[in-house]
Amino acid sequence: MDKIILKDFEVVACHGVNPEEKVEPQRFLFTVVLDVDFSDAAANDDLSKTVSYAAVKKAVKAFCEGNCFDLIETLCVRLAELLLKQFELATAVEVTVKKPDAPMSGKFDYAGVSAMRKWHRVYLALGSSEGDKNAYLDFAINALKADGNIKSVKESGRYETAPYGGVAKGTFLNSAVKCDTLYSARQLLNKIHSIEVEGGRVRKERWGDRTLDIDIIFFDDDVCEDDDLCIPHIDMANRAFVLKPLCELCPNKVHPLLKRRVSELNAALKD
Repeated sequence: MDKIILKDFEVVACHGVNPEEKVEPQRFLFTVVLDVDFSDAAANDDLSKTVSYAAVKKAVKAFCEGNCFDLIETLCVRLAELLLKQFELATAVEVTVKKPDAPMSGKFDYAGVSAMRKWHRVYLALGSSEGDKNAYLDFAINALKADGNIKSVKESGRYETAPYGGVAKGTFLNSAVKCDTLYSARQLLNKIHSIEVEGGRVRKERWGDRTLDIDIIFFDDDVCEDDDLCIPHIDMANRAFVLKPLCELCPNKVHPLLKRRVSELNAALKD
């Protein structure tokens, strides 16, 4: 991947946990490395097809001078997220913050932190079997779109399906969603749980009827096997109501464990 680099850019600002650091400006050195495919820009000598390092410099300066954080960890992570949101051609960013005049004893070059953030490609499965099912799915889609750490939300068609698991009685309305997120998988899980609660979901029994259900199916090509978070979704290969709408969004997506495409998994259920 091509990279845009701003190295050791100095900004004078107030960040630190000590009272004097909030009123006496100190030097901060920023190094920013943005992953940007600028092959088109290079081929056509076109600035609009890349990220201007001058614009990156201005964004760093404005953010550092316009805020006052106790921790440079906070400064670093929030700046990384800001840069990814502001510069749409960037897919990932690494930010390093150095504090050469940190108020501590001893000889040192600097105290510093570094953080890497990226847009993760995520696929979700949505379902509802109670009340106004379309309205509940609409609510979920709008909640995802309203979140600043989620972008490019695209929903499949919606399908009526029979209840799965032998507990629920109502017919389900299901769809799949593709989106990009700055959240980690764990943060995303917490986010979709909060959307479910806001959508009136009450967890009474496993596989029971519900107003709104959101599952993480894929998170990049990551594999997670925690007790409360399995990615890819542990039972997706057996669920036509997941695979059919998913085929609209990513038929050629390869399951990282089963090593089969979504379209192949869907076809296998019909055999």
